[in-house]
Amino acid sequence: MAVPAMVMIDFETSGMSPEQGGRVTEVAAVRIVDGEIVDRFVSLINCRTRIPSFITQLTGITQAMVDQAPPVAQVMPQLVEFIGDDYLAAHNASFDEKFLIAESAALGLANRHRGPICSVKLARRVFPGFSSYSLSPLAAQLGVRFSGKAHRAEADAEVAAKIMIKIAAHVREQTQTEQIAPDLFVKINRLSAAKVPGFLQELKSPTPVVASSSRAKKSTSPLRRFRHYKGGIYELVCEAIQESDLTPTIVYRSHNGTIWTRPHAVFFEWLEIDGQMVQRFSEITT
Repeated sequence: MAVPAMVMIDFETSGMSPEQGGRVTEVAAVRIVDGEIVDRFVSLINCRTRIPSFITQLTGITQAMVDQAPPVAQVMPQLVEFIGDDYLAAHNASFDEKFLIAESAALGLANRHRGPICSVKLARRVFPGFSSYSLSPLAAQLGVRFSGKAHRAEADAEVAAKIMIKIAAHVREQTQTEQIAPDLFVKINRLSAAKVPGFLQELKSPTPVVASSSRAKKSTSPLRRFRHYKGGIYELVCEAIQESDLTPTIVYRSHNGTIWTRPHAVFFEWLEIDGQMVQRFSEITT
């Protein structure tokens, strides 16, 4: 099953809030699929607004550049269509999403995106202890370089996307899973920082072990087979008691002969996936 795409956006604006009269002056949207940047949408935007001098000093975007840019009524429908129903992400997502919603609403456009996902919150939870989580310092700490001028939409969106890819790689390593779906980031965003390590530990795939317990209950009947909710087929070898803490444990074998273990309660637990309840391992009875 393909992992849903994530679109990292960055707006440059004339102010800090649409409620206070701020308008968008430039946008970049970068689509991430399976850890790769695969597409992008970039445009200056003419909202017929005055560009304060401090904004020009910060971004390099001048009044003349905006006056000659495509009108907002042309750019926003293209942007909303580009994002579609993918997951929306941004570095400080609440800022960018509120401008997206405000400019869309002014034109009667309906946003279909899922999320949002905030890379600032994710970085704070996945990389605790960094000196700063602002875009440029965070990028430097993760070894991500700007390919353009900071505080321009395309350069910022691309760097934020590469940071998100770094975060995904770290979470993938921590949980020993092949793919990280965007909805996992949504869940991490909603957790307090103190709960994230335990949450990632619960997601961690089991590590190969050699089953060894004097209390194991050996079976002489044909091995029961179970299907993992992600599609793998496994054979139940035996049920055991973990000697270290007396935890009831399932010992099972993959198709290549590798032996694994999971606590009994985890092996048979139910999970909510895309709004539906599925069993982590369901027995194959036919």
